[in-house]
Amino acid sequence: MAIRNIIETDYKSLASLMKSFFSVHNQFQKPDNLVIKYLKEQAKLNELIVYDYKGAINGALYLVTLHTTLDRTHTLWKFRHFAFDSEDIGKNLLDHAEKIVKKSSRTSKIELTIAETEPGMNFYKSNGYEVEGMLSNHYRWGENTYILSKSFLK
Repeated sequence: MAIRNIIETDYKSLASLMKSFFSVHNQFQKPDNLVIKYLKEQAKLNELIVYDYKGAINGALYLVTLHTTLDRTHTLWKFRHFAFDSEDIGKNLLDHAEKIVKKSSRTSKIELTIAETEPGMNFYKSNGYEVEGMLSNHYRWGENTYILSKSFLK
């Protein structure tokens, strides 16, 4: 088991993980070549952390910096496309990403959005994330999306 940054040979396995985890997500219903293209584009913009077990990608997330104050005392982060095969893998990735966030500034906050049809709500709540709001018809008509967050103080 290794948590590391993405390498070129990971993208096929990563696309498979994303497609199975986010079965209703528009980006991940496309053909593999388009999903891989999208994942690569996102990796150029944001840090992509993967969980590698014996050469297969069993978890991944994009770590996005949304805002940093001018004096660098506070940062706002977002997890994008956080997918995992088991809650143990998810917890390992979550702990790793939170360590990166905590080191970034004296105070920090992680926000994420999760649609009610996506897996993970209970996982986030059990790891200290709180529901801050709800958006109606955000990703898909008739579906609620929740804003979850967790704050850190060094």
